[in-house]
Amino acid sequence: MASQGVSLIPRVVPPDAEFRQWAHYPEGDAVSPSTKARWFYHAHPPDQREPGEHGHFHLFLPCSAFDGIEALASPGPKDKRGKTPTKVVHFAALAFDTAGLPTHWFTVNRWVTNEYLMPAEAIIDRLSLFDVSDAPGDPLVNGWITAAVALYRCEIAELLRQRDAGLSDGAYEDRDREILSSVDFEL
Repeated sequence: MASQGVSLIPRVVPPDAEFRQWAHYPEGDAVSPSTKARWFYHAHPPDQREPGEHGHFHLFLPCSAFDGIEALASPGPKDKRGKTPTKVVHFAALAFDTAGLPTHWFTVNRWVTNEYLMPAEAIIDRLSLFDVSDAPGDPLVNGWITAAVALYRCEIAELLRQRDAGLSDGAYEDRDREILSSVDFEL
């Protein structure tokens, strides 16, 4: 990316495109055909972002990786738009600032991504399955995201444990609990 002079975010949201809040980049998400792991990038309205945040990546494993594991919570049969929820497990998000640099990892409550909430230890045991290197789109972005998760595996594991501790009362739909744990992205 450095040799081409084009960093990560302009590869996800082209500079000539109209950047729309809440829209998924890429449209339909970046889904690995081999692992079914996925990611998407998006941004909330400015008043709902951290100061200086441009947007963030949401990262998912497929539910099929959790066969035999009981979910802590599941989405309803239809989402607010009347669609059947995607069978995915959110494990972390990675925020980027307006300069295009990663700032911090975080976890969210189940309602935020309308997904299957699996126990932290089950996700931790499967983090090595997150590989989006063959997903459609820019291979440098997909490789970077795959490597970032591998590099930060221990931090993500701790975030997931903190998430579960924060939800020990089963408040998976509490709209006052959105972000449950966070750690800086520091190399």
